Amino acid sequence: MVPAHTLSWIVFLPLGGALVILCLAPQRREAIKTVALCTAALPVVQAVLMVFRFDPGETAFQFVEHYTWAPVLGFEYFVGVDGLSLPLVVLATLVSFLALLTAWSVESGAKGFFALALILETGVLGVFCALDTALLWVFWELVLTATFFLVSLWGGEEGRRAGRQFLILTQTGALAILLALLALRQHVADPLDGGPTFNLILQLDQANHDQWLSGTGVRHWIFAALVFGCGVLIPIYPLHVWQPRLHRSSPVAVPLLVAALVAKLGFYGILRIAWPVLPDAAAWARPVLMTLGGIAAIHGGLGALGRRDLAVILGYGSFSLLGLALIGLGSFTLSGVQGAGLLLVTHGLVYAMLFAAAGGLYDRKGNLDLERWCGLYKRAPVLGALFTLALLAAWGLPGLAIYPGAALTLAGALVRHPLAALAGAVGLLLAAAWTSRVILKVCLGEPSADLDDLPATRGRELGALVPLALLVLLLGLYPRLLADLTSTTLAGLVRVVGG
Repeated sequence: MVPAHTLSWIVFLPLGGALVILCLAPQRREAIKTVALCTAALPVVQAVLMVFRFDPGETAFQFVEHYTWAPVLGFEYFVGVDGLSLPLVVLATLVSFLALLTAWSVESGAKGFFALALILETGVLGVFCALDTALLWVFWELVLTATFFLVSLWGGEEGRRAGRQFLILTQTGALAILLALLALRQHVADPLDGGPTFNLILQLDQANHDQWLSGTGVRHWIFAALVFGCGVLIPIYPLHVWQPRLHRSSPVAVPLLVAALVAKLGFYGILRIAWPVLPDAAAWARPVLMTLGGIAAIHGGLGALGRRDLAVILGYGSFSLLGLALIGLGSFTLSGVQGAGLLLVTHGLVYAMLFAAAGGLYDRKGNLDLERWCGLYKRAPVLGALFTLALLAAWGLPGLAIYPGAALTLAGALVRHPLAALAGAVGLLLAAAWTSRVILKVCLGEPSADLDDLPATRGRELGALVPLALLVLLLGLYPRLLADLTSTTLAGLVRVVGG
């Protein structure tokens, strides 16, 4: 049974947990972590229940809540989900819970860390559910603010530099998004009173656009502003420059959240607002999007192949796979877009698993230097096996979660932009190269002397890795479980942009 106001409960329960944590004494670390974990577990249960009540054949938004927020300003509390947002909501609740489990070893400033992680979860969930663009932007800013503090306060001196770089780039992008949303608001009329509106449903109807917004040049500029703002988080090359330093300096739970969840906001912004509101501008920008995706796929793969720090390697590998997803979106074909939709979810699961395993390595020896690790199979065989499974999934091995989305994406890209499809294929080959390098370095061989006392796999590590491993196997062997949820909505998007 799904309770009333399900989406509001899912979105704001983590924020409520953060407020409870702020009332606890900093010395009560175990209580703080327990409250955070229990608070994050409840939205997972509600989101899963919502999946069983969701009608995948329905094109309209479901579980809608619509109230006047600030009538003088035209703001509304308007939330709902469809086949695009519901899988991302489930992903966000699950990954947030597992990230908190991964961060259990954080002791310094645990109160602030766990509170900010829960605030970040509320922001991510709010973006995925908001159907009022002003509300969406508020949640977007909440995510950026929480991420900035997590990176700056727990990443040392390098983290502070990464935080400044992240803040400058993401706030520039957020300002571009705000200007675009304000332009849409001013030039989309509510058919009831003729006034401007932030209502996304009304903005989707081209009949509500005024003459100014119908100008080709204007629509191109607004679309470019939205893609720029979203591209900082995807991230699109060269807007990704904040990423390596963030992954290198922060506790592993932070890059886990950034790679698995925060990056998805960029794709979601493009798919939820830019594409359907400005479909002609999206068609105009298609070659650019596919080219940027191809560059990201190759650049990320090369970056992962040439680094020693495992967190940075995983960050570049994530960037490469998201480049492949961007190629699929830019193809405007049904198979390409559906493949990209699958990748957005499976990428989050696989890289959450990779970063969770990397967190286990860091907890044992305090470093993620590939040259100082070997023989994991002999010292912690279960952790080594789960880590290898995640690496093989990132490789794109058939039977694991990434493969169905990658295959569909390449098939769709071949129809529209064969060179971009080739770049995506090269990115997958580079993924095979860097993942096999990590397996050979970390898992195989004889353990060095400083690894003789390596602890075996812990219970909380199994609690984070085993559910992800099961999902990686399940969605690889039976991708229809996810495809059935997304197909109707994504097919509608493709029709809108003329694919």
